[in-house]
Amino acid sequence: MEDTHLGTHCRMQSERRFDTTMIRLSGEFDLSCEDAFSEELGLTLDSDTSTLILDLQFLEFIDSTGLGMLVMLDNLAKSDGFEFTVFCGPGLVARLLHKTGLDGVLSVVNPSGVVPPTDAPV
Repeated sequence: MEDTHLGTHCRMQSERRFDTTMIRLSGEFDLSCEDAFSEELGLTLDSDTSTLILDLQFLEFIDSTGLGMLVMLDNLAKSDGFEFTVFCGPGLVARLLHKTGLDGVLSVVNPSGVVPPTDAPV
């Protein structure tokens, strides 16, 4: 597993198994991480990637820039034809995904594998 500091308070670990890439973010994913995350993402994803899992279970904070990057990843997945899933446990990040309706747009799964309910319009 490759470990990278994206900013003062954010770490990214990435692991590749066959055609699946798992990225785990921890700490605070905000504006200060945007450039480093984009750069690392470019090094991590390639044409052989068929599944990307973004694990946010250890993320303590995410701002609007971080949320925008999740949407960007979802759009990239759709245009490049790979699956994109977000793992998110209970806490602030899950509440923000719910309040913004992104839990109804993104494929969000909690650590137990259950898709959390959403009241976002379909």
